[in-house]
Amino acid sequence: LFKKNKGNLTGWIAYTLSKSEQRTPGGTSGGLGINDGDWYNTSYDRTHDISVTGSYSLTKKWSLGANLIFQTGRPVTYPNGQYENENRLPAYHRVDVSATYTPNRKPDANWKGEWVFSIYNLYNRYNAASITFGQNQATGANEAVRTSIFGVVPSVTYNFNF
Repeated sequence: LFKKNKGNLTGWIAYTLSKSEQRTPGGTSGGLGINDGDWYNTSYDRTHDISVTGSYSLTKKWSLGANLIFQTGRPVTYPNGQYENENRLPAYHRVDVSATYTPNRKPDANWKGEWVFSIYNLYNRYNAASITFGQNQATGANEAVRTSIFGVVPSVTYNFNF
């Protein structure tokens, strides 16, 4: 983690390198277990996780912010005929941007507020949350269906503290 807290430009760059594996032997029932009892990646295994966050103070009233998120795709198991083949979902990444407006504050006010105008997932990437497999109703062919949660999401928020 590299963090800058002072000045007009603040933010951080964070990087995590990790590995999450699991082993499930056959146990007392005598089966082969999962993946023939060998180690395999868990669904929490994200080898690389990078986030870059920044905020720039334009004036006393206006500031701009942005986030960049990149994560290695989660492991997933795809059927391959009558066998299973472990793979990964596509990498996850998005960029979020915001502008914050802080109006004039009265010195004796017990609360302060600010307006935040933001866009989540600026370039509208449909990151895969999961992939499911089934049969196409119209053609009868097997198919993979990618499920995504969010595209671009604009928002306006008013925050206040008292």
